[in-house]
Amino acid sequence: MKVKEEEISEVDELLAELIERVAGEIGLVIYSMGLEEEFTDEQIANELGVEINEVRKALFALYEIGLASYRRVKDDDTGWIEYFWKLNYDKEKEVLLRELTKTKRNLEEKLKEEDQSVYYLCKNGCVKVSYEEAMEYNFMCPKCGGMLEYLDNTKAVEAIKKELEHLEKLIKLIS
Repeated sequence: MKVKEEEISEVDELLAELIERVAGEIGLVIYSMGLEEEFTDEQIANELGVEINEVRKALFALYEIGLASYRRVKDDDTGWIEYFWKLNYDKEKEVLLRELTKTKRNLEEKLKEEDQSVYYLCKNGCVKVSYEEAMEYNFMCPKCGGMLEYLDNTKAVEAIKKELEHLEKLIKLIS
């Protein structure tokens, strides 16, 4: 199967968004460095000119999603534990698939909820409540006292369906 260049860049973009969301800008910079060998957090902090705690936070975030691993070595002289990090570029596909699948499941739940429920919205935007809750509140907002109005969620349902189709396409592309 031949993969279009724009699809590859979309996957790269997704990976970058994921990394930035979980590990911040520093995490994205570290990951983008293309480090193949082991390194220490101190080396990266010095190279980037940032605080070592920022680097550690980003690396542990990358570790949490599976894009980094480490080994600990205790310095016999000082008693300090030093972390030697390695970026797991070979796990990008696995991590993206896991995250996209999780997002898909969440959207499917949201679609089910939106599809099976009738909602009312405060005209001032305070709350969105189910029909049952709106009845309990006598169709008055529990926060501001304004009227609760029927919410036509057709556009929201269509947007969720469209996003689910897009996710399916991405999942097939990555698989």
